[in-house]
Amino acid sequence: MSRTLPRCLALLALALCAAIAGVVGLPAGTASAHNTLVSSDPVDGSELFVVPVKITWVFDKAVPLETMTITLIDATGARSELSGSTHGAAGDTEVVTPLPPLLPGPVSIRWRLVGPDGHPITGRVDFTITAPTPTTVAAAATPAPAVATTTPSATTPATVGGSSLDQGDGSYSTPTFMRWVLRYASYLAIMAIVGILLTTAYVWTGAGGHPILRRILNRALFATAALGFLQLLVVASDISGEAPWSSFGSIDAATTTDAGMAFAIRIALAVAMWLVLFRADIVHRDVYWTAVSLPELGLLATWAFAGHSRSMRWPAIGVATDVAHHAAAAAWIAGLAIVGWIVIPATTPDVLVPAVRRFSRVAAVSVAVLVVTGLVQSVRLVGSPMDLLDANHGRYLLAKIVVLAVMLGIANANRRRVDHRLDDPDGLGRHTGPLRQAIVTEFAIGLVIVGITAAMVVSPPSSSQTETGAPLDTRFTSILHDVVITPERPTR
Repeated sequence: MSRTLPRCLALLALALCAAIAGVVGLPAGTASAHNTLVSSDPVDGSELFVVPVKITWVFDKAVPLETMTITLIDATGARSELSGSTHGAAGDTEVVTPLPPLLPGPVSIRWRLVGPDGHPITGRVDFTITAPTPTTVAAAATPAPAVATTTPSATTPATVGGSSLDQGDGSYSTPTFMRWVLRYASYLAIMAIVGILLTTAYVWTGAGGHPILRRILNRALFATAALGFLQLLVVASDISGEAPWSSFGSIDAATTTDAGMAFAIRIALAVAMWLVLFRADIVHRDVYWTAVSLPELGLLATWAFAGHSRSMRWPAIGVATDVAHHAAAAAWIAGLAIVGWIVIPATTPDVLVPAVRRFSRVAAVSVAVLVVTGLVQSVRLVGSPMDLLDANHGRYLLAKIVVLAVMLGIANANRRRVDHRLDDPDGLGRHTGPLRQAIVTEFAIGLVIVGITAAMVVSPPSSSQTETGAPLDTRFTSILHDVVITPERPTR
């Protein structure tokens, strides 16, 4: 096989992944699978003749107060962060926030929280106070603590008496492209870990002791821990509204979300697995594989808890299918790399032929698992086939299906080649070159599929209903930073 082919295929895979990354940054249509504001008191767009002393929010899902921040912009354009929010009488889906004394004019209150899957969700309620003075209620009101107050300036335009205060909430949001990069790199690192171990167990026992694969395993474990910490900081940043490097104080709050806790557990599991693989001297085979398999399953489970599998409908089914889906993908894609780059060119026929045959069987099982679990996840996250093109998540899923079909076609050709040509020991040298070429092509396409999967996790699902099945009120649709954009409000 030409030396330039793997390089060309790698460049093709990187180019396609770059294209996916570009699409990740584009705005998507409205998606409301996350926590959504159902109603508020005062109502959005209302005109009040009595100054309110509190605002009550009602969401369709439980609200962790540790992840919720509220910003007030009053009629003068002054911005302040409100605190003192508590759950209301209706339970943890209702939040009550005390308000400071307010002057007549337009008022904008922006809310921000982090969903269980780590996605930041924001929204706002605007209303106008037409009361003559706030003195009638100022004495009765208990001013809410406010910090980080700013007065109007050239950079914070605001007018009183009729114009809308259409400003952002001033919070930092990690760009969606960077979220995708972190997800993609984490996928590759964990797939390398799981794939090498599964290949060692079921395809080629020499994989676990091969020096190149040992170095990859070592670096992948380090990368998993480092990337997990960076993703934890991103969740902390979404909670604090500050840049990740300034959000260390919000790490505790980040771990109250499923995604934040998953990232923290991922760090611990990567360290534990590194100790088992590179520092422990476990002689008994069963003990060794038990010590390796448990954190391996844990790493796979952190994917489910840091994404949509845990936060969407049917979470128990979602987590189980997600673990099986990613384990099958790791066994297939990492196995392709090991067979294509190490087994075929660097082993003797007595090792090569059995290993390739075993991998062929593992790949067939992996494909079956991928198809079945993919269908289950599609039903969970998309709902109706008509929703495939309604949001980026559905379009990514459609692209993944198309690319996977191409990969399956190549895999099927490889399987036929293995079944019919490796039985000829005299002609083995003629067959291994084309076989390796096809395997490298299959691997490059697999990298693209992983990139699409990372984009799907960054984008909100295209399901348009709540867990109860009730349609959501589009007036209070939540927005995902850098992914979903709500229309500008007209000037009052």
